[in-house]
Amino acid sequence: MKIRSRFVAPLLVGIILLAATGIVGCTNADVVARVNGEPIKLSAMQEQFDQMKKSSPQTFTGADAKAREAEFKAKILESLIQLELVKQEAKRLKVEPTDKQVNDYLTQLQTQYGGKKGLDDAMKQSGVTQDQLKSSVQSRLMVDAVTKKIAKETVPSNDEVKAYYDANTAMFLQPAQVHAAHVLVATKDKAIAQDIFAQAQKGGDFKVLAKQFSIDPASKDKAGDLGWAPASRYVAEFSKAVTEMKPNEVRLVQTQFGWHIIKLLENKAPVQRTLDQVKAQINATLSQRGGTDQFTAYIDKLRGKAEVEIFDAALKKAVEAASKPATSTAPAK
Repeated sequence: MKIRSRFVAPLLVGIILLAATGIVGCTNADVVARVNGEPIKLSAMQEQFDQMKKSSPQTFTGADAKAREAEFKAKILESLIQLELVKQEAKRLKVEPTDKQVNDYLTQLQTQYGGKKGLDDAMKQSGVTQDQLKSSVQSRLMVDAVTKKIAKETVPSNDEVKAYYDANTAMFLQPAQVHAAHVLVATKDKAIAQDIFAQAQKGGDFKVLAKQFSIDPASKDKAGDLGWAPASRYVAEFSKAVTEMKPNEVRLVQTQFGWHIIKLLENKAPVQRTLDQVKAQINATLSQRGGTDQFTAYIDKLRGKAEVEIFDAALKKAVEAASKPATSTAPAK
């Protein structure tokens, strides 16, 4: 039973927007552009647009929907042009990702999603196929490899680190935490839930009640213990309850998962992390930003020298507007 909210789709959507163009079975009718003679498929652009539209349908509604559609297609095409330039450069620099690197990355993704089933479920939710995911991972690794090859190491100064900390103190505020335990009972068993709640209120052993009655497999064997987490990590009704409760208080709450007999064990106030505590994190962030800036400048230079043909006049005009200044293909880490 997943009590904590999981926002898995956005990660995969972000990855799929780095999809490789691919030219297998490419016909002239399917070529929307050429980059140094290499084709970019119209279907590749349309596929990414359809994915974007599925993920955010509200973006393409209203009186200006057609204009917004044209704008996003131009941005996607410009991204594909940049990606093709990266592909050509990776080949020239001999840093194309190996099959092992791709498979290792896919294995890491499975771990992030709690196993193969979790990743498969997230892919299904996002409308991403296995081939699309693999192609996107290849593109991401290719961008990383080119960046590593061409970018010089950036070492932030102490003043730069402090300035970043001072400008982003909210980023380093550790939110309030709650340590709760619960007994989960099916929605249809309200009477049982009320009886367990009554026992807990009278001082019944909460650990024993959880092990005996809870249907939550993730916490049942831990005596209902959910560990430390921000209240916002839980579904709304559960979150509201643990935010309001005092230590050792017990409540009966209903969510979409069923009835929860909740006991708040402890709570912690928000804590502002100090500069010393986050210095390494800021150094890594600023170093990565330096590499990304170098990559962007490098791709801008390649873009300026490249022979790019766009065969749709309206798209060509929109792409020329969208590519000034060009946007980096480098993914956020």
